[in-house]
Amino acid sequence: MLCLQLQRFGIVLTCFAYVLLVGVSSAESNSSASLTAREWPKLLRQAQHGDHKAQTRVAIAFKDGEVVKQNFAEAMKWFSEAAKHADPSAEWNLGLMYCLGQGVERNVSAGVQWFELAASHGVPEAQFNAAYLYETGLGVQQNLGRALQLYGEAADSGFAPAQNNLAHMYENGEGVIRDPVAAVTWYMKSAMQGDRRAQFNLAVMYSKGSGIPRDYGKAAEWVERSAKQGHREAETALGDLYLGGWGVHQDDHLAAFWLQKGARQGDPTAQTKLGLLYLNGRGVAHDDALGAMWLSQAAEQAQHEAQAKLALLYEWGRGVPRDLNLAYFWQLLSTDGSNTEPSQQLHDLAGSMSAENVAAAERHVSEWRVAHPAKSPAEFNALVGVRPVQ
Repeated sequence: MLCLQLQRFGIVLTCFAYVLLVGVSSAESNSSASLTAREWPKLLRQAQHGDHKAQTRVAIAFKDGEVVKQNFAEAMKWFSEAAKHADPSAEWNLGLMYCLGQGVERNVSAGVQWFELAASHGVPEAQFNAAYLYETGLGVQQNLGRALQLYGEAADSGFAPAQNNLAHMYENGEGVIRDPVAAVTWYMKSAMQGDRRAQFNLAVMYSKGSGIPRDYGKAAEWVERSAKQGHREAETALGDLYLGGWGVHQDDHLAAFWLQKGARQGDPTAQTKLGLLYLNGRGVAHDDALGAMWLSQAAEQAQHEAQAKLALLYEWGRGVPRDLNLAYFWQLLSTDGSNTEPSQQLHDLAGSMSAENVAAAERHVSEWRVAHPAKSPAEFNALVGVRPVQ
């Protein structure tokens, strides 16, 4: 029951990998104690006299706008000076600045070279970032073998995000023979360190019985750990588990509680299910207007089930003013253009509308699809890392 339900809503199907890291690196943290305006003149003099640790610290101050006005060009200058002395934190930061185009024209290839240098000095975040770029081929030639190697080095040092992504490669057979058992091993290592993505991914493995015996109770346990750390999809999945009583006791109120959390973080599946709970008065007080509101938010994110349900609400005038034009619009949009033949509902709606209104709704659908293209893969400015913001 659990797997079928989760698959239907697409909650626990795909494990999550981390993308590029932008948090403070382990190398940087050793040299980035809080800086005061009183300390700045002495630090700057030290940097000007060739102290590479001072140069790195001055660069960090310029990069972050600490004590001085933020200035990426100055940050690049001082990181470059420190990197001449093989300072790993400077190398790591130069990699980031090249990848993000901060103080320099974006050049991912140059960024990877700096990450590789920092990686050779044992900086796990640099190992991770280079691995991620090689894995995705984002701005560089894809190299799954090198990605696997670098993830492995960072994972062996205990770096939880790398352990998660290494597991992801084993799970999907990227650059290595598919090995669900190895995937579970690495997900477990990362999850035990409190990594919320790995906790969610481990729940996936338990729910599918992949690499480990199927255990819905364990799946629920790890989903809950991840949800309690604010992982959006875990919050949604946990709400779904409570709705069905899979691995947990059935509880509509707890289901609504967790779906609220996922919905407020913008998860369209949570918004859809929460909207239906309000429409049915299940776990929450019956409220057609709130139900319609949550379905509208999900529908705007191209959630087809929400679009179809919202179309019915407009047709019936339930929770929203009755509007056959909007009913036709949302019903047509819910098909995503995949059906060449109109559904019976569309046919019936069109029969109650003027030809002009039908044509206007169809134009609106075409315009909406142009304005809401499918989401592209995460790039450099939508980043998650040591301190994930999902």
